[in-house]
Amino acid sequence: MAKLFLAIVWLAAASVVGAMVATVYELKRSRPPAPQPISIERTPARQNHNPWARWSLTEHRSAHNMLVAHVETVHLDEAVAIAQQITGPVKTRYEEVLIYFHRPGRPDTLPPRRVQWTLKSGYVETVYE
Repeated sequence: MAKLFLAIVWLAAASVVGAMVATVYELKRSRPPAPQPISIERTPARQNHNPWARWSLTEHRSAHNMLVAHVETVHLDEAVAIAQQITGPVKTRYEEVLIYFHRPGRPDTLPPRRVQWTLKSGYVETVYE
């Protein structure tokens, strides 16, 4: 009788552990939340690169319905996706947005990439390196 009781307890414990493993697996394999657009007007005109962020908006200026921004990131291949996050909330206020992408610390004299957004042309990426 004791062996039967131990077998039932062991099966119950194994079931609980299996359910926990399945839950952790499902949580880890689910997609990360989609990045939300930022409001560029809420950020200071100049700020330092955040080494813990995937990308940092370090500088921006606007005049005559045009916005120029500088971003520092290691992930230069994601320039268009980052530009979409930045321009999303401000498309109605600007006719043109230019975003220059630099490596952290700006070791290059010129930015390696630029993304230009206009209502007419959409997003146009220029690779300078």
